[in-house]
Amino acid sequence: MDTLTASRWDDEYRNQRYANEPPLPFVDRILETLRADDSAGQGTGLYVGRGNGRNYLPLIDAGLELFGLDVSPEAIKQLLQRRPTLPAQRLLCDDFREFKSPLPRFDYLVAIQVFQHGADADVAAYCERAAALLRPGGLLFLRVNSVSTQIYHAHTVVDRNAWGGLTVRYDDGPKSGLLVHFFSDVELRERLTPAFVPVTDVREDVTVRAAPKTGSWAQWEAIWKRR
Repeated sequence: MDTLTASRWDDEYRNQRYANEPPLPFVDRILETLRADDSAGQGTGLYVGRGNGRNYLPLIDAGLELFGLDVSPEAIKQLLQRRPTLPAQRLLCDDFREFKSPLPRFDYLVAIQVFQHGADADVAAYCERAAALLRPGGLLFLRVNSVSTQIYHAHTVVDRNAWGGLTVRYDDGPKSGLLVHFFSDVELRERLTPAFVPVTDVREDVTVRAAPKTGSWAQWEAIWKRR
């Protein structure tokens, strides 16, 4: 497991990150899609980067059969404090790239702001593992950083790829020392097309930061189906 990433996120959750924030609107799109596809919606899913539950719990409350995976022990602790009736065997603490899956294949996979953690090689590993864990016809719900983000904290660009994506190492802020990737639209399609077909158009969600911070943060949202 990436211990630095786990440590940084433990700190974030102890500082009440996401504690009082509503779920992302993307959650509604996930539910709408699964309700329209019984073969996936009535199956079992995996939520990667489940955190302390702001997006995970609404999916559980909607009746989904959903495992939750996260690198942060603190996130699991807080989630069980919020919802002690959750079955502990469904809450996994490990790195998605190397964890031992409880099932050979899932019917759908949710990854919100997770496949961006690490360098270019890590991003490739995330995409390959997602393809390996989804059955043919299984759905991938993906939200990741866009290169149009105006990066706020001090950082150093450590790599750029041929598709226009880039990786930075944060030199300041809550992610100090961590590598974080930012995707281009072309990159997202090139990485996923070998194993997936798009269900919806790729959509860019742009959020203007609240003062005193400046600039904006952008995320790609997309739904793909395993070939």
